[in-house]
Amino acid sequence: MSETEHHTDSPRGFLEALQYGKVARFTLGVVLVFVIAMLFPKGLEYQYEYREGDIWVEDDLIAPFGFSIYRDEAVVEKEQKQAAESTPLSFERLPSMEQAMLDTVTQALRYLASTAREATGHLSRRYRRQDVISLADSLARSAARDPKFPARLPQRYWRYWMLNWTGGDLPSSMSSILEITRNGMRQIYQRGYLDREKSSFSQEVLAIRVDSTTELRKPVKDFYDHIDVAQVLQNLYYAGFNRDSAKVECVFNLVYPLLQPNVRYDNAQTQFAIQAARNYVMRTDGIVKENERIISRHERISPEIKAKLDSYMRAKSDRTGDVNQLLQFLGRVGHTIAILFLPVMYIFMFRKKIIRDNSRLLLIAIIILLIAFLSYLTYTLPVTGPVQYLIIVPTAAMLLTVIFDSRVAYYTTVSISFLVGALRGNEYAIILASILAGSLAIYTVRDVKNRSQIFRSLMFIFSGYVFAILINGLQRGVPVEEMAIESTYALVNSVLSPVFTFGLLIFFERVFRISTDLTLLELSDFNHPLLRDLSSRAPGTFHHSIVMGTLAEAAATSIGANATLARVGAYYHDIGKMLEPEYFVENQISNQNVHDTLEPKDSARKIIDHVIRGIELAKEYNLPDRVIQFIPAHHGTTLVSYFYEKEKSLGTGEVQKKDFQYLGPKPYSKETGIVMLADTIEAATRAIEEPTIDRIRELIDKVVSKRLADGELENCDLTFRELTTIKLSFLNILTGIHHSRIKYPSEEDAAAAKKIADRTAKLLNLPSTTDALMQRMKKLDSF
Repeated sequence: MSETEHHTDSPRGFLEALQYGKVARFTLGVVLVFVIAMLFPKGLEYQYEYREGDIWVEDDLIAPFGFSIYRDEAVVEKEQKQAAESTPLSFERLPSMEQAMLDTVTQALRYLASTAREATGHLSRRYRRQDVISLADSLARSAARDPKFPARLPQRYWRYWMLNWTGGDLPSSMSSILEITRNGMRQIYQRGYLDREKSSFSQEVLAIRVDSTTELRKPVKDFYDHIDVAQVLQNLYYAGFNRDSAKVECVFNLVYPLLQPNVRYDNAQTQFAIQAARNYVMRTDGIVKENERIISRHERISPEIKAKLDSYMRAKSDRTGDVNQLLQFLGRVGHTIAILFLPVMYIFMFRKKIIRDNSRLLLIAIIILLIAFLSYLTYTLPVTGPVQYLIIVPTAAMLLTVIFDSRVAYYTTVSISFLVGALRGNEYAIILASILAGSLAIYTVRDVKNRSQIFRSLMFIFSGYVFAILINGLQRGVPVEEMAIESTYALVNSVLSPVFTFGLLIFFERVFRISTDLTLLELSDFNHPLLRDLSSRAPGTFHHSIVMGTLAEAAATSIGANATLARVGAYYHDIGKMLEPEYFVENQISNQNVHDTLEPKDSARKIIDHVIRGIELAKEYNLPDRVIQFIPAHHGTTLVSYFYEKEKSLGTGEVQKKDFQYLGPKPYSKETGIVMLADTIEAATRAIEEPTIDRIRELIDKVVSKRLADGELENCDLTFRELTTIKLSFLNILTGIHHSRIKYPSEEDAAAAKKIADRTAKLLNLPSTTDALMQRMKKLDSF
């Protein structure tokens, strides 16, 4: 089905349109280009490349207009942070809170006194302690519902209060309780009761707003918080109640919960003050006037000069209007397209399968965006040190090599390296280092055989970075200490890159359902549960699959197809046969054929079912889709011709061809086409009684021609030139397997040869050649 034939009126059609549609592909490309273009730092369109410590090799730079010299953003941010941290927190003092709290506490104490006085009047003269306790419990329940009582006093304190009231202690001490409480509250509110704990403050001074026009700065220690308030009250009560702890506890738990802070935190005013303090930090440090020299030719770029250059580029960018900014953005877009042109053209011309599969293009885009984002962060974050050497370009290179191939990886890595340099202000040194390290990373994993082999790339990556740092440093006269620091960062990258590659490879394999060559190599291990079961339950099929694997791998190698995929596909193409191996001739040990007792249609169904059951088995063992597709494709839509002809010969009526036909699909790739041919040719070759080169060649030609005539190879992109190469590859392998062997002479043959030799010698009047002949035969026997 062509891309224009995909329908999006169903979920499946929509997903196919996303994966193979041209619109989705174009959208992905546009998004990739625009996102990268937005990552270019502002003001990057200038024509100068410079670093602190470099020598200015351009002409004298004269300011065409006046501009401010901006300070380093990291320094400004640090000073702003310090200013914000030193800004006092703002609080508002509520002068009316003291009187309100005095009234509330007085109301609570009077309520207790009046309630107790009224309640005790209802007690009999001979009341008992239990009567008082019951009365206290009743009063506690009533007070909890009474809005006139502002406190929430626990039941046990009501009992204490009533027992001591009836005992005569509390009535006589009510005035002292009120006086002590009022004195304590005056002390607390005059000093100031904070609504936050003092231990939470990092500042030592607070800004207290008394009214709309007055703000005072006072030390934190001059205020009380809730811990101090509790301590003040307890100390006053202990001293005033002669250390009667029960009485202290009762009165304290009545008064303390009622007190509210009168110095409250003002978040809005605090944030306003912090912002004002941050804004007060100077962002500029002088100005450069129009026509003033910024830097002279051959002058070293000092920190002060670099600040002027940066400020000039920033001012130049800020002076451009909306139209110029749009043009600059279009320039970034064009810059991005130019950088990505190399891998895009290579993939378009030589990797058609990738360009047609949007999921593979999305994977490449994600890898490119990952490196672009890291480049953006290393350039914009206020960090010191050569962090550009932490950009994991080697990770991208290794991922692309393992997932696709070394050529795709190389062209993409070169573009990624240029992208890194562009996003870091046209920095040539990191471009060179990334290309060298990435290329060596590709070299180390181009023929990877297992996942642990990824970690051998560490030293190659490090050597690439060090070589680039060394030659660039020698050219620029960089101090050895600076080159050592850069090499240290590169070493960290060299260690992290294989680790990230290992982890991201597993992630991409699962998310994008990719079967890399690493996955295929792991599946080619004969200890895989499916292959182990196949060898024990269907040994004939297992041997057939192994020989097929050899044929398919050699043929795929000869035409440049994926040899590993073809071999693994051949190993697993017949796994469905292990469920009922006795129905397939290669597994029938005895002369008894189970098909002799079945109808041809039933026999055909048993044969065809091995494909369906093989797919189910493969999915159960989580085989990759690329491998599963070999199971139906190796038969395509061919007929089970033996049983079809047998059914026709019975003359029982019209024979339905579909009952004897495999369901397909036809081979869709070069690898599946090769496996289809290898399957038929290997099985047919075993049926030749005396296989010679000519007979094998004739058989191969016949099978390939029949598959072409049946249209089974029409979807797999195999050219006639490639089919000729495949046939030659099959012939070489099969000739080696079925080569003719020397027939050793027996004793009877030797006697007959002796008689013939003697008779020949007698007729020709020659000396007997029997002895010489026998000597030659003995030598042949010993060989």
